[in-house]
Amino acid sequence: MLLSVPGVTTPARAASSAAPQENYQAFFNQMAAEPLRYGGLSSHGDTRILLGMHQTQGGGLEGEMMRLDSSMRPLVAGRLKGHISATALSQTSRCTFSIALPHRTLTLDGPCSEAQMSGALTNHPRPTQLWSQVTQFISPDTSISEYWLTRSAWQAATTSATAR
Repeated sequence: MLLSVPGVTTPARAASSAAPQENYQAFFNQMAAEPLRYGGLSSHGDTRILLGMHQTQGGGLEGEMMRLDSSMRPLVAGRLKGHISATALSQTSRCTFSIALPHRTLTLDGPCSEAQMSGALTNHPRPTQLWSQVTQFISPDTSISEYWLTRSAWQAATTSATAR
């Protein structure tokens, strides 16, 4: 399987637990066609974060998220769903959305506009074994960090390190 970005083609790593079920190339193509695209470089292992989304009726947001390694191989991908406090992103609004990943759900909440989005990122693990589910219910294991993604960083995040 190949993940091709304009000017870059590299082999993609198949991950057995990766969502979504369709291939990564089709998922990336769908995300790249979204009208709102944001990207960023992660401080965790030189990975890249990509978000593509569109507004829906009633202030909804839907789209896709993908994390790539430094060689442009997909690490994880998932669908996002959420809402925006304003009817348009032409001014700064509040965006809240969740991204369903294989073993966790990410919740992003903070200010957003056509140019950028930032805020708090909460990681909610989804345990699969019964004992882990009981432990998670008694003492939720969540972590909180911050994110900052911009439209201009989309290009940097979709360009391999060797091409820069």
